[in-house]
Amino acid sequence: MPRIMIVDDVTTIRQIVTAVLDSVGYKVIEAASAEQALVIAMEQRCHLVLADVNMPGMSGLDLIAKLREIKSFRSTPIVILAKGGKDQNIQKAVALGANGWIEKPFTPERLLSTINQVLVDHYVN
Repeated sequence: MPRIMIVDDVTTIRQIVTAVLDSVGYKVIEAASAEQALVIAMEQRCHLVLADVNMPGMSGLDLIAKLREIKSFRSTPIVILAKGGKDQNIQKAVALGANGWIEKPFTPERLLSTINQVLVDHYVN
C-alpha cells in the first residue's frame, strides 16, 4: 500500500487522518511541522504528502516549494489541507506544484476520495 506523510501542527488532525488512512490500509508517517517533514523526506520515500497550509514556522506553501527541490519528491503528489475553497492559498499551492486540496473541515469520505483520486491520477494515468 502507498505510504502517505501527513504534515500538520495540530495533533488531533494528524490522529484523525492517520486513523482514517490506517483503516483502509495506507501506511502513514506523521510530521508535526514542515521542518520535520523535510527531515523525513530526506530519509524515506512517500507516495503522497498531505500538508496543512497554515503552520507556525515554515508554512505548507513553503514546504511544497522545498519538497519540489528534492529530486525524489519532484513528482510526488502533494495534497493540501486548507480552510475554504476560495482560499488564495489553494491557488498558490497549485501554482507551486500541489496536485489537489481538501477543505477543512473534512469528512473521512472526502479525505479518502481525494487521496485515492490523486493517487490514481498520478500513478495510473
